[in-house]
Amino acid sequence: MVFEDLPPVRRLAERARAILADVFATDDPCTAEDRLSAPAFRRLALRARKVIGEDETIERHWHDTLSTIGYLPADTWLDRIRLRAVPSRDDIDHQRLQVLPPHRDTWGSGIAAQVNWWLPLYPLSDTRTMLLWPAAFRHPVANDSADWSFDAFRRGGSADYPLLPVARESPPAPALPVSIAPGQLLAFSAAHLHGGVRDGSGTTRFGIDSRTVWDPDRRAGRGAPNVDCAAGTEMWRWYSPPQGASAGERR
Repeated sequence: MVFEDLPPVRRLAERARAILADVFATDDPCTAEDRLSAPAFRRLALRARKVIGEDETIERHWHDTLSTIGYLPADTWLDRIRLRAVPSRDDIDHQRLQVLPPHRDTWGSGIAAQVNWWLPLYPLSDTRTMLLWPAAFRHPVANDSADWSFDAFRRGGSADYPLLPVARESPPAPALPVSIAPGQLLAFSAAHLHGGVRDGSGTTRFGIDSRTVWDPDRRAGRGAPNVDCAAGTEMWRWYSPPQGASAGERR
């Protein structure tokens, strides 16, 4: 589902773009990778992630966005806000700046009622965007969710430990490139198989994403069908509970 013309989304995007322009010292952060060394770009992109993730104005606009849509604070589990920066260059290698391979977020979170949100900050192209595989929604895809552990990832015992569980086989059908404009907001089930793509254009893709769970869905046991997820734990600790939730409801 795509939401259009939401004033708090527009304000959020404007604020995020202003932060990127300040951090990269340019009005065109998307082409900053052309003039920066790989270490310099990594440093600035990770700084921008931190600033946007901690910015109270961004957070307020995001909460206003959810309330406008109908996700009220008393009913909504909230994950944090993230900047996604995906450079086109192969030498800018960092786990947090990589193109994400095909995956379902539910493979990591184990939460069938989770909804993902994605907002591009600058224009996209079919070779530089998010990809969805709608045909895989009810089609099992071999994956490593049974072996992946968030605690093992956080311990950082190996630099090669994967950021997230991923598919072990090719998706069952061609991918659908997500073509939405800056200022539009995409909502999709965390059980959808999705990933990313980049090209050699010299242009970085910047976007904002987050995740929510609507508490009435949690209480009713509603969620997307589980066709292949073997996650052993529901990761409620990733979320802030709804406002006013009792201690027993904080998982």
